[in-house]
Amino acid sequence: MSLRVKVFFAFMVLSLSSAISSVAQSDDADVAWYESFFLDKGQRPIEETRRLIEGQQLQAKEKNDKPGEARALIALGLFNLAEVHDYQQSMEWLVRSLAIEDSLDLKKEMFFTYLAIARVYEEVGNYSKSKDFLEDAKKINDANDQPHRKALLFSEFGRLNAASGNIATALENYEKLLDHASQEKDKQREADAWFYIGKLLTRDHKYKEALEDHKKSLALRRELKDRSGEAVSLNEIGELYKAMDNQERALANHLTALEIRQRLKEGKGLAESYNNIGILYYQQKNYQRAAANFQQSLDAGRDAQPLDQIKKSHEYLSLCYKELNDYKKALEAKEQFLAIHELIQGEKDAQELLERQNKYLIEKREGEISKLEVVRTQREKQIEEQKQFRNFLFVLIGFALIIAVLILYLYIAKQRSNKVLKAANEKVSSQNEQLQELNATKDKFFSIIGHDLKGPLNSLTSFSGLLINHTDSLSKDEIKMLAKDLDKSLKNLFALLENLLEWSRSQTGNIEFKQESFDLALLLKESEELLATQAQNKKITILNEGKTTIPVKLHKHSINTVVRNLLSNAIKFTPEGGIITINAQQNRKEVMISISDTGVGMSEEVMKKLFKVGTKHSTKGTAEEKGTGLGLILCKEFIEKNGGQIGVNSEEGKGSVFYFTLPNQ
Repeated sequence: MSLRVKVFFAFMVLSLSSAISSVAQSDDADVAWYESFFLDKGQRPIEETRRLIEGQQLQAKEKNDKPGEARALIALGLFNLAEVHDYQQSMEWLVRSLAIEDSLDLKKEMFFTYLAIARVYEEVGNYSKSKDFLEDAKKINDANDQPHRKALLFSEFGRLNAASGNIATALENYEKLLDHASQEKDKQREADAWFYIGKLLTRDHKYKEALEDHKKSLALRRELKDRSGEAVSLNEIGELYKAMDNQERALANHLTALEIRQRLKEGKGLAESYNNIGILYYQQKNYQRAAANFQQSLDAGRDAQPLDQIKKSHEYLSLCYKELNDYKKALEAKEQFLAIHELIQGEKDAQELLERQNKYLIEKREGEISKLEVVRTQREKQIEEQKQFRNFLFVLIGFALIIAVLILYLYIAKQRSNKVLKAANEKVSSQNEQLQELNATKDKFFSIIGHDLKGPLNSLTSFSGLLINHTDSLSKDEIKMLAKDLDKSLKNLFALLENLLEWSRSQTGNIEFKQESFDLALLLKESEELLATQAQNKKITILNEGKTTIPVKLHKHSINTVVRNLLSNAIKFTPEGGIITINAQQNRKEVMISISDTGVGMSEEVMKKLFKVGTKHSTKGTAEEKGTGLGLILCKEFIEKNGGQIGVNSEEGKGSVFYFTLPNQ
């Protein structure tokens, strides 16, 4: 057994084992398995392959593996069809497979069985029946479109139409195969489609068009490194050039095909290439080289036994030797030619007789197939009726479920509405409470503001009364002292009104907290310089321990207001000679600013009242400075608007530390 045959046999074992196993195969693998039965016919180890498939069939039967048995029966049918050409036996296996498939509704297996039966009818010349079964296979694939099976169907329809002489229809089939292969990016199928179209055009003597199509097929096969296919395309191109009387190019293509087949050691292909080259040399009257090629064809074809090529070799050898005046060899070659011709004719006659017998027996099998079709049709009708009844039940159940869902939905909707209504009532109640609380806070706030405004205004009234009624009796120093007190009252009133205005604007949303980039360290420095005179008047030292630069993106005006208020408060509550420290710390998440003093400090009770509108607390400073009471409330409002927090740490007699944090953006 040659190496090629051994390799091929190993491939067949793997393919058949995979095909017959219970594991489901992919569409591509199924198609490759089916087509493998028609590749390189005549080079398979027939008896060993037969025993393998029959063994698999028996094994599946013993295991009661019906799908596996059906696949094995298909394999036996294909084997008898492609290798043995026993169409009657092939049909018998396929009908048995169809019976199993029909009972179990094995659509995938049924698809390949229909293809095989169509091929059997094609081989015995019943093209009408062949087409019917191809249509049945197509219906199966249409229900569950598989791309590789679809391509196979285009190819099978094309071959059938070409065999029956419907060239135009065959061309349409192959063009559809070409479009499908292009869409699926299947270059192997695309190459085959161009090849088949080229063959059909050659039959129609359209040599130039055929040549272009074969060249496209050749380019794709070279891209795929399909060396065997490349040699076949080169051979076809060589024959086309010969038909077009371009012997030089014909010879070049045949020689290239020969080189490839020599490397692949393809016996049948080599015999064909040597014969084609020999014929070209014969036509050029180079009888010596022609005879040498015909002899090499005989040597190459001994293992493969391609009788048509052997016959051709002896026929042309006889002609060559006659031209070379070697009549003895010419006679011997002629006798060999006649003997092989008789052998081929005998085989042909036997084959025709077998085909006629098979055709008769196959026609008898048609009744069994028809019965299966009737049974299948009846069963499908029953299944359809059952399906309709089941669908009717599903519709009833569906309606019942819809009604139940609607009832449930209405119940849930009602419950949800009740919950929403309850939540809305609770929200309204809560909002009413908040509104009442806000109104109470507002009333208390205005009461505080009214009280705070009343003090400075009373002072102004008293001072103005003294100046009006007692101007003559007051000394210059007393008038100056009254003027200073009047100035303090006015400044206090101005600060109160300014803070009140700022707070009012923030509450009504008139302040747009638009962020801008600025240096917070510079802002601290500017506030320190602005209040430096006020601190110097009380001999207070301000230490700025902040960084040189603190880039931030915040609402600058509001932050400036907070810093000035806190720094002003620190000066107010720090005695003469005290120290105020400004500190700034920055990390990836936030910036912390603290203003600490060595002032009077405050108790826990006082700290709890800070930052609250309803519990406003105001204390006189160390120099009897009056507070507005709104400063810290405004600070809290502005810091929170900027996304930060404010707080205080303090102890009576030891000073206070006011701090606030801001996001570091």
